[in-house]
Amino acid sequence: MVYNARWGILATGGIAKTFVKDLLKDASARNASDISHTVTAVASSSSASRAQDFITELSIPGSPKAYGSYEELVNDPNVDVIYVATPHSHHYQNARLALEAGKHVLCEKAFTVNAAQTKILVDIAKAKGLFLMEAVWTRYFPLSVQVRDIIQKGEEIGEVVRVQADLSIGNPDG
Repeated sequence: MVYNARWGILATGGIAKTFVKDLLKDASARNASDISHTVTAVASSSSASRAQDFITELSIPGSPKAYGSYEELVNDPNVDVIYVATPHSHHYQNARLALEAGKHVLCEKAFTVNAAQTKILVDIAKAKGLFLMEAVWTRYFPLSVQVRDIIQKGEEIGEVVRVQADLSIGNPDG
């Protein structure tokens, strides 16, 4: 049986556009056959028309609702999980709003601005039995999985005692 995750997109900036484009690609391209994704609603804090422009620009299939407030989005009964794509300073309040409304949450990084906020969100999610995750895509990137497996086995390269990494993307134009 295929589970259909019904997403609500909280904010309409650039990272939200990138996320939705990737989310709506065929799940089989990610070797997933047991899940599908539907964007059922989008909210902009400034206006419903801005949310509708986001829906139109990305040609989101179906008839997603456009909301002019985050409260409307988290209270939509046709949304199972909220993707939080607001500025970092607002992640805590927006994720908490969604959790308190009984929604699962995928929150962009940085998750919160301090550990105390994170603990509160985790406690709410646990108490309500909700999924809560920071959107750290590199954890599931195939190369990351392969490197982790090699390190955990400890056979190919021996025991890893130190790692130095540069995770930036170079600009070929200088």
